[in-house]
Amino acid sequence: MSLSLLALLPIVSGAVETKYGIVFDAGSSGSRIHVYTWKTGGGGPKDQFDLVSDDLLKIKPGLSAFKDKTSQAGASLAPLIEFAKTKIPAALVASTPMFLMATAGLRMVGEGPKDAILASVCSYLSTTGFVFKCEWAGVLDGRDEGLYGWVTVNYLLDALYASSNAKEPVGIIDLGGGSVQIVYPTKPVSSAPSGYTQQLDFAGRKHDVYIKSHLGFGLDAARKAALDLLTSRREGGKAIKHPCLPAGAKMTHNDAELVGDADWHRCRKLQMRLFDRSSCAHSSCSWGGAYQPALPTTFYGFSYLYDRTAAIGLLDGKPAQFGSVPMARADIDEKGAALCALGEADVATRFSSHPDGPKANSFCGDVAYLSALLENFGFHEHTRLTMTNKIKDVELVWTLGAMLAKSAELAHGGAGGPSFPTVIFMVLLAGGLFWLWSSRYSSSGYGRVSQPLQGHDSD
Repeated sequence: MSLSLLALLPIVSGAVETKYGIVFDAGSSGSRIHVYTWKTGGGGPKDQFDLVSDDLLKIKPGLSAFKDKTSQAGASLAPLIEFAKTKIPAALVASTPMFLMATAGLRMVGEGPKDAILASVCSYLSTTGFVFKCEWAGVLDGRDEGLYGWVTVNYLLDALYASSNAKEPVGIIDLGGGSVQIVYPTKPVSSAPSGYTQQLDFAGRKHDVYIKSHLGFGLDAARKAALDLLTSRREGGKAIKHPCLPAGAKMTHNDAELVGDADWHRCRKLQMRLFDRSSCAHSSCSWGGAYQPALPTTFYGFSYLYDRTAAIGLLDGKPAQFGSVPMARADIDEKGAALCALGEADVATRFSSHPDGPKANSFCGDVAYLSALLENFGFHEHTRLTMTNKIKDVELVWTLGAMLAKSAELAHGGAGGPSFPTVIFMVLLAGGLFWLWSSRYSSSGYGRVSQPLQGHDSD
């Protein structure tokens, strides 16, 4: 698309304003609210969206848990709404837009329950006093989820815009409960199959990216798939040995009893069986016949990729709620093997104070799945990735990219208008052109608002 400078200048304001917006991340394991505060009119490439803070709160269970009691889904969000009203000035509630985007968990409950849950959400959110339309609550496409995540990370790294000190964009892997997204810069290839790549333009800086969402390959979904594999070959009423469950532990699945027989190599072999790499009709693939070009050198992994590595102290025995830790698959394998060697009592002791301690019997299998996932994405044993959950004290989650896009939609005719890449292009190109114009023709111009980014604890 082509927009002239004349058409873009009216959306750029010389007055600095503080704005608020809300995005609900309705995931498979819980519902999370993000209350975003940003400045506009401060100049620079981020003139139209300069993030100030992200206030967040998560509750459990997620909306998908209301599959059999759909009428209660909307009211389950009440604690999140009350939280938002403590973060937004009362006088601005009526002008603050609110969006709810459900991810893989709600995609997998079936059309009927999904629609009934969203109807309940629509009914409740319409009564809260925020700016809301029923079409602003829906199921987020996995592709857009990945793109939003990529924008979030590279926005915070200052790697999107054309500038004298522009940084190179990075790739991202967002491992959720129901799906996993991988997005990274790639060279345009005419032979690439349609639907896998896209070109974005940020203030005149073009980015060609590869995007793929693998539904059913989130950590929770993979854990269930591994159990399904094990129980599918049971013999009579005999207990099944689970290679990812600590020795001494027991559980049931599909009416079958499983007993712990943890062994890293057999556990990882079980996880590898979840990936079908038997066919590829393209020049290169990941799994399931999905096209995937060559990987770049720099990747950030977040969500469960952080939660089952640094957050549980996998490498050094020191759990870190927030942080950034570089690691390779070889590091994960080494420490994963040591973790799987622990019996149930030792596992309980090691993770007794961890928020996910009640799930600790699953950690061996979870870590083995992370290793298998990275191998099937094509990461070599010693290729290092950065596992993190915050950049500049802002939590890494796709909702920031979504808020940026939705705020741009509202500024250009209302949500439901332009598509994701179009609105991202519009708002950031406007900011970039204003920055170039002001720095060239104005002796003073506008300085960026100096405001610290504030993150908040989450679980």
